[in-house]
Amino acid sequence: MPIDHFGNSSTAATFQNRYWVNATYWEKGGPVFLFDSGEQDAAPLLPYYLQEYHGLSATMQLAKRYKGMAILWEHRFYGDSQPFPVNKNTTADQWKFLNTEQALEDVVFFANSFAKSGAANAADSSDPPSLPLHPSTVPWIFLGGSYPGIRGSFLRIRNPETIFATWASSAPVQAEVDMASYYKAAERSLTRNCSADWVAVTRHVDAVLQGSDETAKVDMKFDLLKARLSGPGGNTTGADNLTRAKANATDVVDAASILMDPLDFYQYYGFAASLLPFCNILETQNMTRAPVEGGIAAASGIETAMKAFLVALAEIDYDSVPPGPPDPVGDRSWMWQYCSEYGFYQRGDPDNPLSIETSFQSLDLFQQQCNQVFPTGLPPSPQVEKVNKYGGWNMQPSNVLFTNGEFDPWRTMGLASIEPNSPHRTPTVSIPQCNVAPPGESFFGLTYAGMVHVSDMRVLLVPDSNHSDFKTVGFYSPVAQEPFYAGLGLFQLALDEWLPCFKGM
Repeated sequence: MPIDHFGNSSTAATFQNRYWVNATYWEKGGPVFLFDSGEQDAAPLLPYYLQEYHGLSATMQLAKRYKGMAILWEHRFYGDSQPFPVNKNTTADQWKFLNTEQALEDVVFFANSFAKSGAANAADSSDPPSLPLHPSTVPWIFLGGSYPGIRGSFLRIRNPETIFATWASSAPVQAEVDMASYYKAAERSLTRNCSADWVAVTRHVDAVLQGSDETAKVDMKFDLLKARLSGPGGNTTGADNLTRAKANATDVVDAASILMDPLDFYQYYGFAASLLPFCNILETQNMTRAPVEGGIAAASGIETAMKAFLVALAEIDYDSVPPGPPDPVGDRSWMWQYCSEYGFYQRGDPDNPLSIETSFQSLDLFQQQCNQVFPTGLPPSPQVEKVNKYGGWNMQPSNVLFTNGEFDPWRTMGLASIEPNSPHRTPTVSIPQCNVAPPGESFFGLTYAGMVHVSDMRVLLVPDSNHSDFKTVGFYSPVAQEPFYAGLGLFQLALDEWLPCFKGM
C-alpha cells in the first residue's frame, strides 16, 4: 500500500496492509463484502467476524446468501498495518499520513488492486487477472460499526464507483470538538432517583475539590480512592496501602473521575447490564433501606448520598474488572486521529442540570492531553471540517443503511441524533431506490429500542466467556439477538432491491 496516495510528500514508500479473506461461499460474479475493523488490531475479530465463532456475523451471513467473498480489513497505523512503528517516538512527519483521506483511499486502492493478486484468483486460475473481483465487475459492499461506519458512509459519497452499498452501524458522522453529549444517552437511561443522586454527588465532589479547604480535599480524594480499591462485602484490604499522602498526591481530575467508573461498560452493555446493579445498591444503601423516588440526597442529605455512592462503587468493584488485552498501538493511533481531526472531547457540562460527568473533564484538559502526547504536528484544535465536508448530520448518501441503539452515546453524533443542535432527522425503513438518496429530512435506517453501541454486526448463539460478560468486554459485543436479525433482514431486503441495478463490465 502506498504510504502517500496523493503525492503531497517526497515519499514513494509502501507498507504491508493486512487483511483476511473467507471465500467459503464465493462464486464467480458474487459481491465482495468488506468488514472494516477500524481503530484497533483486527486479528482478535477474525474468529467472530470471518469464522463465526460462537455465533453469526453479518458479513458471513451476507456472503452466504449472495455467494460473495468476505474480507476483514485492517486500518493503516493499527495492528500490523503500520507504515512506521507506532510508539512515543513516532514523528509528526510520520503521523501526518494517518488522516481521513489517506485511510479512505486505502480502501479504494485495495479494491482496485485486490483482483490482480494471486490469492484472489486461486479459485479459478483461468480468470483474467483484473476481472473477477474488480469493483467495476462485481459490487463491493462495506460493513462497519462506529468509526468504520463513518468510513463506509464517506466512501459511498466519495467513491460510489468503488463502494456500491454500505451498512453503517452506530456511525458518529458529525465530528465535533465538544462532545459533552456523550453521557447524555446514559443520563436519559437512568432511573429518576439514581439520576438525582448521581448529579448531586458529582456536584458535591466537584465543589469540594475546587474549594479552598485542603483538609476536605484530601478527605474526599482518600474516600474516593478507598472506594475504588475496596471490594464487595465491605472488604477494604485492597486499600490497606492507601495513605493520606498518596491521596493528597492524586490529581483532582483522576480522583473526581472515579465517579465515572460505573460508566466504563455502558457504551456496549447499556443501563440494565452495567448501571442497574450499581443504581440498585446505591438507592437501597446496600440493600438496607427502601429506595425513594426523589433520591437519597433529597430525602436524607448529600452526606448520606455520598456514603451510599462510595459503598456502591466498592460493592460493584469496577476497579478489579480484568481489562481487555492492551493495544498501545491502537490507543496512540486513535488519539492522533481524534486530536487532529475528529475531536469528540467527552467533557463534563456543568451547565447541564442532569450532568453526571465531573466538570474537571473540560475541553482544555482534553486539548492539553493531546498536546502532551503529540507536542508537534497537531493543529491548535481538531480540524473537524476535514471530516464534516462529507455532510455530517446533513449527509444524504444513497445505498446506505444507518442503524443505531436508542441509548448509544455515539448516537448523539449520528444521523439519529436527538440533541438540540442536531437536525432531528427521522429514520425510515422504506427502502430507497437504488442510487437515490432518501427524500427530505429522513434517512434509511433503524433505531433499536433500549440498545447501545454496535448491537447488530454479530450475534452470540453459544455462551462465550470472552464476549458475553461486561467484565471481559469484547469489541462489538452483542447484548441481544433481535438487533442482529432486524438489521441483517432490512439490509438484505435493501440489497435485493439494489443489486439488480449494479452495472458491471
